[in-house]
Amino acid sequence: MSKQLKLFWVAFSISFVGALPIGTLNTNVANFALNGDFAGAAWFGFAAILVEVVIVRIALVVVDQLVRLKKLFKILSVAFCVAILVLAYKTLEAAFHMRNFQDVLPFVGMNPFYSGLLLSLLNPLHLPFWMGWTAVLKSRKVLSSETRAYNIFIVAIGTGTLLSFIIYGVAGNYLMNVLKAQHNLINWILGLTLLMTGLVQAYKLIAAQIQLNKNQMKKSAQILLVFLITAAVGFASCTPKFKPNLNSKQGINFKTTSLADAQAIAKVENKPLFVFAHASWCPTCKQMEQEVLIKKELGDTYNANVVNVAIDIDSKDGKKLQEQYPIRATPTLFFFNADGSPAKKLEGFTTAETLLVEEGELKK
Repeated sequence: MSKQLKLFWVAFSISFVGALPIGTLNTNVANFALNGDFAGAAWFGFAAILVEVVIVRIALVVVDQLVRLKKLFKILSVAFCVAILVLAYKTLEAAFHMRNFQDVLPFVGMNPFYSGLLLSLLNPLHLPFWMGWTAVLKSRKVLSSETRAYNIFIVAIGTGTLLSFIIYGVAGNYLMNVLKAQHNLINWILGLTLLMTGLVQAYKLIAAQIQLNKNQMKKSAQILLVFLITAAVGFASCTPKFKPNLNSKQGINFKTTSLADAQAIAKVENKPLFVFAHASWCPTCKQMEQEVLIKKELGDTYNANVVNVAIDIDSKDGKKLQEQYPIRATPTLFFFNADGSPAKKLEGFTTAETLLVEEGELKK
């Protein structure tokens, strides 16, 4: 692989993967596309990418200047390393506690081009992110100081971000539901990647100070890798699991049984059926339990009028449920009328108000 192709692929990959997790920029692109405003999505994406490539160019200039000021470069290298480790800690903490993100769409109603410019400019991670990666790629001799290399670097970054925006514009709601369902896994992967990057940079800084030879560095790196893998497995195994509340004092009380048994119970009691399809690793399920399903008004209505069943999609009953009714996001909420006929299917986070409306529309 030629140096130019390798540089393009590395820069493209960093940009594409970095732009893929759900944030305000790609969510806005998806929002424009879902509303049929493809021109707005294009202008918004163009503005956001324009700001990003300009910031990358600034980062290249700044890093070049810092290389000449070696002492200052070392100080900022330490600062970048600390910033990456802090970001890794925050991401892993969110994964450990199964915290969910909130989709916020600021500047709604503004001209798409200007809102793209503003949101991209207000992103506090742009400059430190690309300064950090520029320094890393230069230190590994992937990125040289030639004008041609800089142009390839910038084009690759713009292309990577553009592809992620296109995917969001085309896939839209489906992609966001899938990524929301897997957000905890994404947090683990992103957090561990950042942790590895930060520790490797810290290790190189320390090794340079104490002047380790290549064999010592290789041995130490192997020990570090084993430690990281062990720590990752340990943290992942300790992640709290979601379990439906079976004896809530004021919220919805769920039974845990198969769909067939639940339908039989509903038929005997002549009541509609509510099926909450969840997963133990699902942060949105946990968020709904903590913020929605515990509400008294829901408990009063659903416990009195509806048969409520929670099914883990990874269980035997969950797999049978998916054979009858495909599930593409967690949680998925199924509503059945009292006669057993399907009434409604909702995906993702659902408010108490929506649940109350759905209960009122079920045929008793």
